[in-house]
Amino acid sequence: MKWEYHVHVVDNDGDGFPRFSIDDLNALGDQGWELLHVNRLQGVTTASGTAGELTRTKRVALWFKRPRPE
Repeated sequence: MKWEYHVHVVDNDGDGFPRFSIDDLNALGDQGWELLHVNRLQGVTTASGTAGELTRTKRVALWFKRPRPE
């Protein structure tokens, strides 16, 4: 079986990248895409204190795959 892949970048702040919802995931699933992996691309330091810096995930890449039509 051969595969095709799709990558979708999601930005939690919405500054230049589209928002992504459960409806978007369902639509990709309806098209046969399966979520394969999530990569954290960028974090943002939100505070610094005695426990160290607090960083939240700002941007992620969602990797999908599906069988390639033959």
